[in-house]
Amino acid sequence: MTNKAKILMVDDDIDTVELLTKRFHAEGYDTSEAYDGEQALQQVEEYKPDLIILDIMMPKIDGYEVCRRLKGSEDTKLIPVIMLTAKGKIPDKVKGLGIGADDYIAKPFDYRELSQRVKYWTAVKMEVQERLREIHRLEQELIKSERLAAIGQTVASLAHYVKNILFGLKGGIYLVNEALKEDDTDSLKDGWDMLEGNMGRISGLVLDLLEYSRERKPEYERCFPNEIANEVCKLMEAGAKEYDIEIIKDFDPSMGEAVMDPKGIHRCLLNLVSNARDACIYDSNEGKKWVVQVRTILENDDTVRFEVSDNGCGMDEEVKKKLFVSFFSTKEGRGTGLGLLNTQKIVQEHGGTITVNSQPGKGSTFTIRLPYRDVATQGATEKEVHQG
Repeated sequence: MTNKAKILMVDDDIDTVELLTKRFHAEGYDTSEAYDGEQALQQVEEYKPDLIILDIMMPKIDGYEVCRRLKGSEDTKLIPVIMLTAKGKIPDKVKGLGIGADDYIAKPFDYRELSQRVKYWTAVKMEVQERLREIHRLEQELIKSERLAAIGQTVASLAHYVKNILFGLKGGIYLVNEALKEDDTDSLKDGWDMLEGNMGRISGLVLDLLEYSRERKPEYERCFPNEIANEVCKLMEAGAKEYDIEIIKDFDPSMGEAVMDPKGIHRCLLNLVSNARDACIYDSNEGKKWVVQVRTILENDDTVRFEVSDNGCGMDEEVKKKLFVSFFSTKEGRGTGLGLLNTQKIVQEHGGTITVNSQPGKGSTFTIRLPYRDVATQGATEKEVHQG
């Protein structure tokens, strides 16, 4: 494998380059040349050498700077660099090795010594490449096993959730059938309500699965972030009042019209407010006055911040770590975790971020940050405004 190695020689001394070229060709190496620092960097990109013999004193860009750039790049930092120069002083060697050079030989040099060092470093390069290939293979196997594990967790979570829906449907059917036999209008209504509720859960599950599985691009248009938040609050108010939960709106009046994806953001906020309401419902402290607060904030004139806070049951650190990495739900069989995964997916597609702060027994705050493009001052392309 050594004889197939590619060597790039960088030296402004043509005689030295020609001599080394003949010697390396005789040993079976492939070679290329550069006569200044700029040529060297260009050749590295095009030739992709396995080893570089680099002179220090060169026009345009010296060898120190060339070495520094090579070792500072992810694409070239693993290429061995042997510095070859007339300077043989200790401080010069220390400087060369300090910026990442792998070896150092002073002129005039014994070619036999240089040849041995070339053999050593090309062998090292080949070994490193082989190890990296093995690491990549192991990484792919790990990813595959983690993906299979995630699929198993997903199936188990969905199966548990669907089982609960089926129990609900069977219960509703039983009530309806018994009510029809007894001509009991009240029981008939209870059974029908149970059926409707569980059909809604099935519908929501299917929509969540479709949303999570498909690639989606934000449908940008002119809209008002405050109006999106207000509409979500209105939708949730009736259900919240049923459990004596107050929804508080705190919207930034400086927030104007913006270009964003209103449907996607509406879905995100609806998921978060629904979860905040559930966190209050499942809170064991019945003495609380439960509150869900929805805020909008314009940050630094370039970011829209949506905050959904509650004072419900809250979460510990272990639960928080699982929220956005798997099909995980805190609702003990009453949810799949798809709502938060879809929320994160939509936010990321919009170029934003979502974070959570929470304490057990005190509540949670979910924060969405999105790029803010003010229509009045920044404008928007016609394509963005009319998409969707």
